[in-house]
Amino acid sequence: MEFIVNEAGCRQLSSDMVANLNEIQKLISEIDSNDSVLRAALGEDYEAIARTVRAMNSEFNSAYHEVRTIISDMNEYMSRVGQARVSLG
Repeated sequence: MEFIVNEAGCRQLSSDMVANLNEIQKLISEIDSNDSVLRAALGEDYEAIARTVRAMNSEFNSAYHEVRTIISDMNEYMSRVGQARVSLG
């Protein structure tokens, strides 16, 4: 099986990746913005969940920077080669 990737496809993939990352960030931010509600509702369990949210946010930020680097490298490569063929199998 062979795939052909061109600049337009690469730009669309990059756009989709960023949109997906932004959706994930919105979910994490939504949880984080309900801090006082969560604290009141969860009582003693709040701190464990808050630590998990902080860890998710930290991991997300690291992943976001890595993906942005990959996107940048991918776009730079595609701008130079114009089209790439990938064969699987």
